[in-house]
Amino acid sequence: MHKKKIMSVDDEKDFQEFIKILLEKEGYSVILAKNAKEALSKLKKTKPDLMLIDIMMPEMSGIELCEKIRANSKLKNLKVIFLTVLSASETSNKDIQRLNILDYITKPVESDDLLQKIKKALA
Repeated sequence: MHKKKIMSVDDEKDFQEFIKILLEKEGYSVILAKNAKEALSKLKKTKPDLMLIDIMMPEMSGIELCEKIRANSKLKNLKVIFLTVLSASETSNKDIQRLNILDYITKPVESDDLLQKIKKALA
């Protein structure tokens, strides 16, 4: 069985290191992207089983990144979880439904809670 691949898109370096260590310890293969542009570039070469996307990033937001993913016929069914400091009320429920977001996790995040939601998303 191949390792499940998870791409984390976040401009916060310390958070990315935390995610990489946490997920690799659980046996996942982790791909990191520091912004939406880098994520789109990496998506041309590899297709993850799940994406964790921060909403507030410079240049292109996580919502804009999701719109680009959903508009791409090869990527439109990618599983996405928003992982952000914004509360769900600050992000439109319409956007979450329109973009087919599986889950919405606010930072700071509990490791066990995050892992549980990832396992559920990949089940």
